[in-house]
Parts: sequence; structure tokens; C-alpha cells
Amino acid sequence: MIKVNSHNLYIRVALSIAMIAIVVSIVSSMLSYFSGFKEKKNTNYQLVQQLARTTEKTAAIAAYINDKELSQEIINGLLRNDLVQGASLEGDANAKGEIELFIANGTTNKNKEAVIVKLVHPFLDDTYIGELAIYPNDNFIKQQAQAALIKEFILMLIQSIVIAFFVSLVVHRWLTKPIQDLTDSFAKINPSEPETFTKLTYKQGKRDEISRLTRGINALMHELHLTISNEQALRKKTQELEAKFRLIFEQASAGICLLNDKNIITTSNPAFKRYFSVFSENQLSNVYFTDLVNNADELQSLLLAIRDNKKPSQATLDIECSLGDRTVWFHCLFARLTDQRNTQRGQQQVPLVEVILHDITERTERELKTRFEADHDPLTGLLNRRAGEKRLTKTLRECINNNSHLVVMMIDLDKFKPINDTYGHEAGDKVLIETAHRFKTLFHQKNDMCIRLGGDEFIVARQLNKVDKKEIQKHATALLNELQQKVSISSTQACAVGASIGIAIAPYDGTELHELMHNGDNTLYHVKETGRGRVAFYDDIKN
Repeated sequence: MIKVNSHNLYIRVALSIAMIAIVVSIVSSMLSYFSGFKEKKNTNYQLVQQLARTTEKTAAIAAYINDKELSQEIINGLLRNDLVQGASLEGDANAKGEIELFIANGTTNKNKEAVIVKLVHPFLDDTYIGELAIYPNDNFIKQQAQAALIKEFILMLIQSIVIAFFVSLVVHRWLTKPIQDLTDSFAKINPSEPETFTKLTYKQGKRDEISRLTRGINALMHELHLTISNEQALRKKTQELEAKFRLIFEQASAGICLLNDKNIITTSNPAFKRYFSVFSENQLSNVYFTDLVNNADELQSLLLAIRDNKKPSQATLDIECSLGDRTVWFHCLFARLTDQRNTQRGQQQVPLVEVILHDITERTERELKTRFEADHDPLTGLLNRRAGEKRLTKTLRECINNNSHLVVMMIDLDKFKPINDTYGHEAGDKVLIETAHRFKTLFHQKNDMCIRLGGDEFIVARQLNKVDKKEIQKHATALLNELQQKVSISSTQACAVGASIGIAIAPYDGTELHELMHNGDNTLYHVKETGRGRVAFYDDIKN
């Protein structure tokens, strides 16, 4: 609630007017005093001069007849006037140069300014017979001037105070009181309570500035009342929605997080933190999301495409994460988030990315197991014929496109059937398992492939950028020697098998898989027909 003392303005205005009136009166009186004093003095001097002219004729006769008694009467008569403080009557010198007549009375200081009147001969106009000197009473003149000016100052001050009083009443009536009423009405308004935004009272029909101001304030308060009411309703609705969304966010079974433009996790819900409990909360709030996954390159490309609008605003991806000593998989939904308000304002912004992930580890492990069983030989763990040929086809296509080479070794075990006949199929299985193990031991690079076609027939393939037949011969011979080592089939028995190897190299020996395998098979059969236990290249026998 706004509290205002409504009398402050009126008192301040009245005091201000009174102070201005007093100051103006003092300044005006001082100016009037300094300018009027000289004027009063000049006026009194003129009166003294008139007095001197009045007594001039009588003084001339007294000087002519040299009558001291008359002269004294004239001087005494002049001194009776308050304007005169001294006077002297002096005749001219005689033939001997002596002054026979000199009458003076009062203060006749020669240094003071005096009114001098030359006395003219009664019968001869051009002849002077003496002079009359009258000394004005400066103190009396000054006192008279001061008294008149003080009276004038008092009258002016009273007049100014009276004017200030009535001006204050008029100002109060037409200005301060309406402002006080307006302020008192405005003081009842509480900004936090829209219902107090009532119209301010004013006299209807008035067209003065205060009435127009009041109407403007009323219109403004009406709009403000609507704005605040709408804002309060919107805030209440927003708080309700925020509470609901926070409840959903915090109790969701799916992990949810937000990524900034650098892919750093800025916000995450409890489910997300449970998934990545190997990290502390402080670590998780500053970690790069791409650092959590094993397929980081694929994820980085996806996030970049989402932010650059190269993909729809939503995309999905299954990610693999190594958390401690276990591997988990998540199905992730990535969504681009933008602030619509900033977009409407035309502000440039890097969108956030929302990540919603579900744990699909169990499902993925089942799928991987099913896929592994579908693609691998159940006995040896090598790729089976279907999966092997599919992978060979894909690799062969890559080699042709990249100008690289695919070396295919067609392998057939020698003397394997007698082992089954002599020791039984269980022993034969042990030989096949150990043979597959030796394949994988020697050919374990990323681009190596070990495939069981069926029975005792196998393929070992390797992708090379450059063909070196001596190096290929070396590796094939090492494999051949390894396969000829004995295999333990029981605690007391061991057996040995051999192998024949036919090698075909793409694209020299074929650009299609069936052609490449056919040429490798022909090379293998050539080896078996010419003595077994050897390695041969297709381009060595085709001629």
C-alpha cells in the first residue's frame, strides 16, 4: 500500500511562495533604498536652495546697510528650519580691504557642501555686495530618507505577504488540493492486488490538465489491471503446468537429459542418473554425452545434422555404452528444442537437444545372441556359409570401389574323415573346434574373416590395400604348419590333420563372389589332386 502525506505539497508550495515574496520584498526595498536615498537627498537640497532664494532679498538689504542685527535675525530664522544646520552672511570688503559684516551661526564647516547665494546690490543688478552660505543638515536629511524608506519597505512586505497568502489559497484551490485528492486516491492502490485498481475520482466535465491527467491514469490503470490479472492467471497456469511437467520429468521411467551446443549434459532426471550411476552428479553435469557411448562418431554426426536442420527435428539411434565392467544399450530419441520467443524476436540461437533413452540391454543381448547364432556355426563359432558369403560380398564391393584387394583362401582339411571313422564324431568335433581356434589366432585383424562352409571346408579372407604374394604365401604357409600340429582328443590320445589351400585374389581372379570362390575351389582341387598339404595361387595354375 502506498502511503503519502497529502499536506506536504500544500505546505511546501505555501512556504515557497511566502519565501519568494519575502525575498522579492527585501531585494526590492534594498534597491529602492539605494536608489531613493540619493533622490531624497537631492530633494532636500532643492528645498534648502528654495529657502536660500526666499531670504536672498532680505540678506542683500542687510549686507547693503551693513545691519548686523538684521543679519543675525536672518541667520537665526534659517536655523529654525530642520534642514539647515548652519548659515553665514558675509559682506564685501571696504576700501581698506576689511570685511565689516560677517554673521555666522550653527555648524559652518567649510569642508561641507553648502548652498552659496551671491547677494546682488539692491539698486545695481550687476554688483555683488556679499554672499549667503547655508549648510544643509545631512544627518536630518539621511534620517528622513531612512524613515520614509523603512515605511515603504514595511508596506511592500505586508503587501507581498498578503499577495502570497491569497496566491497560496488560489494554488491550493486549483492545484495542490486536486493533486492531494488524486494522491489520496492513488495511495489506496496496492500493486499486488488488482482489485484495488479502482478509478481515481475527479470532477466530471473539467478540461484542465489535472482532469486530463486523471483520465489518462485511469485508462492506464485499466490496461494495467487487465495485464496483471492476465499475468496472474497465466502465472498460476504456468505453475500448475510446471508442477505437472516436473512430476513427469522426475518420475519418468525413461532417462531424460538436455544437451547444450557443445553436447555437454546440462540437465538430467533421476532415471538418467540411475542409468549412469558410475558417475557422480557433479561429473555427470559436466560430461560430454558423446563420451558416454561407444559409437560416438555416429552419434556426433546425428546431433550435428539435427542442429543444422539437415534432418527432421527428431531422430532415433541405438547407442552402446560401457559402464564399469558391463556393456549396456539404449534406444534414444533426440529432439531439437528452440525457444519460440527468441525465434520470433529474430535472435540467433544454437538449439538445445533433448535426449530420451530407454534401456534395451536385455532385448539387444537377445537380438545379438539370436543374430550370432543365425550367423555363426554352432560348433566352431566361425561365420556360417550364409553370413560368410554375405560379408564377403559386401567386402568385395568395398574393395572394388576403393581399389583395394580381397584375398580368399579356400581350405579343406586333409585326413579328417579317418579321424571320425577311427575315434568317433566327438573327436572329430574337437578337431574342428581346435582348427577354428587356430584360424582365429592367426587371422584376428579387423578385416579378417574366418568362415566354415560345411564339413571340413573353410574360408579365410583378408582385405589388403596392396598385394604382396610372398607375404600372402608366408601367412598361408604359417596357417598350414599350424593346422598340421597334433590335436589332443583325450587325456591319452592326440591326432593330426593337414590341409590344402587354394588362393584367389580379387579383383584379379574375379569381381563377383561366385567367380572368386569358383576359382579358389579349382585351385584347391588342383592342390589336392597334385599331392595335398600345399598352398597354390589361382594365377599360377590357370595357365
